[in-house]
Amino acid sequence: MPMPHRLPLSVALLAALAAGCSDKTPPEPRLLVLDGIEVRLDEVEPYVRFLDESVPEGGRKTKVQRVLEEQILPLKLAQRAFPAERKLLRERAELLRSVSTNAYELEQNAAAIKDKRRAKFPRLHAKLPVAMFLFRLENLGSVSETIELPEGFAVVGSFDAKQHQLALEDSVDALEVAFFTHLGKEWREWLQAEQARVADKLTFVHPDYRFALPNWIHPPKQP
Repeated sequence: MPMPHRLPLSVALLAALAAGCSDKTPPEPRLLVLDGIEVRLDEVEPYVRFLDESVPEGGRKTKVQRVLEEQILPLKLAQRAFPAERKLLRERAELLRSVSTNAYELEQNAAAIKDKRRAKFPRLHAKLPVAMFLFRLENLGSVSETIELPEGFAVVGSFDAKQHQLALEDSVDALEVAFFTHLGKEWREWLQAEQARVADKLTFVHPDYRFALPNWIHPPKQP
């Protein structure tokens, strides 16, 4: 009588392992959902990695909270509120970027633009996406791609960097040319009003990041 066909042990073992893996739930990719706006975990990672370099002693949840507070949530709220205005501003920023191959050309080409500043940007206080460009030494003398910010867009050029023993004390002499929908007080007032409007509309938060939410969000009470 012919013997029944048997899979080699290694093949059977791999099949069993694969079957076991298929039963596992994939990791949750979302960090939160607020008023229909979804933020994924992978969206915060580049910013958190930069903060790990700049402030290595800080905790992860504190860094995630800062990224949500300063960049991702206000950006997503503004993208939804001002799509047409932002589209036009992006086009203007990209036109300036297209004719500026280095920081000195950027300064020349932006001479007639009102909303700009040349200053020493400290690592700790520069806007996160701007700091991520400025505090890479290989970018000295060059011009950033168009940087998207909550208020709109910026094109940045760096001239000189001052490094210190503590990374937090580093600064970069740079020019930021802004293409913003709102400036100063007007922006802060709009953002505060929008935050108040959506503060109670959190429908999901990753259980590992419940305590990394910005303070203005009111999560539903746990049963």
